[in-house]
Amino acid sequence: MKNLYSGIALSLLILNGCASGVSVKHPPEQKISRNSDRAASTVEGGKSAYDFADRDIAVPAYFDTQGLELCTFDGRNEAAGCPLKKPLIRVYFDGNDYQGADAEMAKRAGLDNQKLLLMFENQVAGVNRFQVVTQDETTVNAELAKQIEQQGAAAVAEQRAQRGIAQPEFVLKLDTLKTADRFYAEYNGVMQYALEITSSVIDPYTMVKLPQPNIGKIRVRGDDVWDKNDLVFVEVSGRYYSGYQYDDPQSVQSVFNDMASRGFDILISRLLSEMPATGQVLGVRGDQITLDRGQNAGVLPNETMIIFEYEAGFVEPIGVAEVNPSSTSANGRIVRWKQSQRAREVRSAANNAIYRPASERRLFAVSVGAPESYLDSRL
Repeated sequence: MKNLYSGIALSLLILNGCASGVSVKHPPEQKISRNSDRAASTVEGGKSAYDFADRDIAVPAYFDTQGLELCTFDGRNEAAGCPLKKPLIRVYFDGNDYQGADAEMAKRAGLDNQKLLLMFENQVAGVNRFQVVTQDETTVNAELAKQIEQQGAAAVAEQRAQRGIAQPEFVLKLDTLKTADRFYAEYNGVMQYALEITSSVIDPYTMVKLPQPNIGKIRVRGDDVWDKNDLVFVEVSGRYYSGYQYDDPQSVQSVFNDMASRGFDILISRLLSEMPATGQVLGVRGDQITLDRGQNAGVLPNETMIIFEYEAGFVEPIGVAEVNPSSTSANGRIVRWKQSQRAREVRSAANNAIYRPASERRLFAVSVGAPESYLDSRL
């Protein structure tokens, strides 16, 4: 019995010793989990320079430090490495996928693809991130017919031969998925519509879908563009009686067209964040700055831009400015200087003279998103 107790005691000592020397190792946690967000998308824009705090003055993603050394300044034959070169694209819009309990109803209504396509072409061309080869053949053919009538076929043919036919380098493809469902309350019902839009840039010669710009998925609901009360209906004995005419193709098409238009606005606002306008700062005098490019690089009026110094691959924020473009240059004012040693040095150098950045420590400006004035008046 004594040997039995001694064996138990020895076992306990061994176990305690092992336990005291064991350290529990947890695997590194590098991921998070969350439910997919099905909420409606919103328009995204850049904050006004006047609303920036010091901590907000940071260089955003996708900044560019390419200068104009490689540029030929020939809009139709620009060098590949020039930051002013805009990819030549053609836009395609697909609006034929449906789902939901009332998908057949939405399918009958469809979308006015051609009209929406032309609207989107106008918006994309206006922000000057791409050159758009239009599919508005009706307008183009009408104008050519008018010119032939006024100048003669030979003169028009010569003009077309000189200018050549624009060949798109890429395709910008929009895909949509539409959902239609009826929700019933105690006394009436309401139509619930949803529209999802995705976009892709495709190289038509290699059939490769490019990773940039990555716009993501855009979701728009019917009550984002129409008042929910306008989508309420009454049924009697299972048949439509009054209110929103959910069985009328034109009514349904009107809602979906408005949803698509809002989706385009959201897409454009994201595009301006994914492809920010950039420029090189030529000089600083006091709080004033000048840029080497303007509207030709997509700089918009009242553009909020981060000013930063670039040296050997490192970036140093200097301040935040509000910038207004001319056709080929831009002027702005640094609204808030970064609270840093380098920013104070630049500000001091520009206090009573024009500070011209050295070639090895150049200053650049990069936009932070669609300006508030653009969101208010253009979308």
